[in-house]
Amino acid sequence: MSCEISTNKPIHLKRITLAGALFLLLLAAVISAFMLYRNALVSDMQRKQALYLDLVELRGKVAGFEKSREITSMDESATIKVMQFMLDEVLESAAAAGKPDIPGVLLRKRNDRGYFSSANREVFLLALDSSTRKAETELRIALDACIRISNIFVMTVSFLFVALIFVSWRRFYINYSMTLIPLSRLAQKIGMINKNIPESIHDTAEEIRNDLAAAPQSWEISRITDTIAEFCKDIEAKNKKLDELYIRDEKTNLYNYRHFKEHLIMEIERSKRLDDKVSMAMIDIDHFKLYNDENGHVAGDRVLEQLAGIIGNTCRTSDMPSRFGGEEFAVLFPRTGIDTAMQISDRLRMIISAEPVDHEKKQPSGRLTVSIGIATFPDDAQDWYTLVNNADRALYQAKSAGRNRVTAFSTIKSKEDNP
Repeated sequence: MSCEISTNKPIHLKRITLAGALFLLLLAAVISAFMLYRNALVSDMQRKQALYLDLVELRGKVAGFEKSREITSMDESATIKVMQFMLDEVLESAAAAGKPDIPGVLLRKRNDRGYFSSANREVFLLALDSSTRKAETELRIALDACIRISNIFVMTVSFLFVALIFVSWRRFYINYSMTLIPLSRLAQKIGMINKNIPESIHDTAEEIRNDLAAAPQSWEISRITDTIAEFCKDIEAKNKKLDELYIRDEKTNLYNYRHFKEHLIMEIERSKRLDDKVSMAMIDIDHFKLYNDENGHVAGDRVLEQLAGIIGNTCRTSDMPSRFGGEEFAVLFPRTGIDTAMQISDRLRMIISAEPVDHEKKQPSGRLTVSIGIATFPDDAQDWYTLVNNADRALYQAKSAGRNRVTAFSTIKSKEDNP
């Protein structure tokens, strides 16, 4: 069984409740109308039944009146009065039943005293028989009408209840097929997120949306699906922000040491597989402790931020500038040999030296400068840890040689090999 149902419009609970209330009011009105009409028919049947019974009783009494009169020695005048009294009761029943024409002959002869005499007794009985048959016919018609309206009443009420059951079942089927089933599938999809975290939550949200779109679903489920998709997008965006906070240094907005270390290890392994080179530079601000002591840590923080901006703008897109700790910075140069790393580092040193900085006149050289040490894999080290140490040794050598310069570890190694 398939139900073609539009899901463009929402199913409002208030409208459903109002429709149900209207249906119940209609059912109550129909039942009340049937009951009133049926009661009217029953009352009419009861009056016709009373007329019929009065005629039968009068017929029986008239037939047995002669014998009773002989036994009780009642004279003719008294007999006529009794019969007239009984006939008045029949006429009242006929008027109440709305059928005054049934005992019409009796009504016309009521004041004819000769009509009730012994000589006309048989004619009177025949008139009573005719009226009784008419009353019986009318009673049967009224009884059939009562039975017919009762049957119609039962059938109508049964039809309305069957219609109500069908509509309720169809509503349940629609809710089950378009709400409960998609909701169950949606819950299963969401449950898989915790068991198997995808590369992108956004991709999972789109997969859920596309999977549920293949089957009919209610407007409410569509809203839930869209909400979850938007929720996943929000989570993805917030995760990106969290990732940035996780891998960025809060003060300088450069990459932090953790992220730098992870990428340094990966670049070393990549260089081993591809027989390639990777270089790194260690950068330290000259006489930064003196600058902090003279100008305060707030001014020192501004200098860190200013230099971090210069380093980030000077490096290539493929490079990874980071804050190594304190006043030290590090730059990773993927797929870069010593010569290119020296050129980039020396250009960076000159830009920093030429950049105006607050209170730099108090520095020993009259300006703010940096010293840089460089090491290259695999020429200067065979692993990431040794590469960092050798770049730090080159930095120490640059400071020892007078600061504001770039020193490669290869020059230190050459001096050690040729003392």
